[in-house]
Amino acid sequence: MEGDSASISIATAVISALENIPVDQSVAMTGSLSVRGDVLPIGGATYKIEAAALAGIKKVIIPKSNEDDVLIEEAYKGKIEIVPVTNIIEVMEHSLVGVDKKRIMEKLTKLTNLKLNLDIPEVVPT
Repeated sequence: MEGDSASISIATAVISALENIPVDQSVAMTGSLSVRGDVLPIGGATYKIEAAALAGIKKVIIPKSNEDDVLIEEAYKGKIEIVPVTNIIEVMEHSLVGVDKKRIMEKLTKLTNLKLNLDIPEVVPT
């Protein structure tokens, strides 16, 4: 795992470790992640999906913005489920497993809905 396209994988691994909740090992994922939790496009989506299928992966999570770029060969179409997502909540929904999944999903949803109410003073050059 490396580069920007590993962002959602790294975020998933961190949340999994911190919350002690497992990740479905039949799922692969690729996607960049914004500071607001939006899943952003990556390069080479088709190749990554086909490589996952060859490795025996059953489901691959990709950025929704890459959905129209994917041109999977017929040989791979029945072997893998492609799940387009737009945000980190959707990534977690499709990748986390176990009895605590509902708890962590509620916690993540609550965190992403927080609005910071900060009074930031305007800086005027002198």
